[in-house]
Amino acid sequence: MPRKYRKPNWTRVEIGPTDERLIKTTGDEGFVRRDHAIKYIFEGKVSYAKIRIRKLKRFGYLKAVSEKKGDPESYLLGPQGIDLVRKFYPIGLRGWGCPSVLESIDPGSYEHSWKVTEIRLLFENMGFAKNWKSGRMLRAGTKGGQKVPDGFFIRNQKGIAIEVELKLKKEATYRKIFEVYERDAKTHYILYLCGSVRVMQKIMKWVKEGITSKKFCFILYDDLLRDGEEAVFVVAQGGWFRLKAILK
Repeated sequence: MPRKYRKPNWTRVEIGPTDERLIKTTGDEGFVRRDHAIKYIFEGKVSYAKIRIRKLKRFGYLKAVSEKKGDPESYLLGPQGIDLVRKFYPIGLRGWGCPSVLESIDPGSYEHSWKVTEIRLLFENMGFAKNWKSGRMLRAGTKGGQKVPDGFFIRNQKGIAIEVELKLKKEATYRKIFEVYERDAKTHYILYLCGSVRVMQKIMKWVKEGITSKKFCFILYDDLLRDGEEAVFVVAQGGWFRLKAILK
């Protein structure tokens, strides 16, 4: 006879470094999907991850929502999570103190957002992006619709911008984006992670037609996830490199 389920009699939870990473990432990016939390943050330790996530939900650090039928649940910050995240950042740092906590997930940006977060977690686990700044953080304190990348970090004193492109925008839009990067002295490389070959080829074509001193590097999103450190980026201005070559 199956044993009757008993609700755990937890009275408190001690927040460790792994829990902090999950909570901080949720605050930075807006939400984190369950499968990505287990795979990247808890390093595939499924049983342990499930217990920790249940505790974090139980004590108000996270709250679960389901955005798309068939997808794993996602986590937003709960009240205790908000208090903890605000300790990571001084209020007023470019307007960022995690004030814009999400109450729900925008269906229109759901796929793009979780893919950006997955790339962040992948790069962090490689030791590639130890100082990642999210698009939400970069946008805080800016005026209007000022262009910011989906993510940004510094590697070997070079600024690297991340752009996840699942669908093609208008050519004129990309021209303006290229101009922004051309003027930005802090950005040296722009990594475009594309949802399809067509998207990648079009953006590369428009980069080549422009005049730029920055390196625009391209790869298919799925190829990066599949190949990891062995993933090959193509440079629009000519040449290619494996990701592991710049991880050293």
